[in-house]
Amino acid sequence: MAEFNPGNLRPVLDEAETFARSIGPDDPRAAIARRMLGIIAEARGSLRPSTDSTANFIPNKQIVEELIALRYEADLIAGNNK
Repeated sequence: MAEFNPGNLRPVLDEAETFARSIGPDDPRAAIARRMLGIIAEARGSLRPSTDSTANFIPNKQIVEELIALRYEADLIAGNNK
């Protein structure tokens, strides 16, 4: 997963989205991929530039933790014990 910079969630979302979209609908990990895409869509919808150039508050750490947990679960299903 991309290095996490709390002020820039976009690279993490991009990487997670690429991974989730690489999982086909018949893959045993498809439900996890759909959950990941839902989290990503919600997070992207919350990203707005602020007038003072600081990030608006969204729970970046929580979002990244959820995506990491889901990625780990998908890797376990795929047999990739990382």
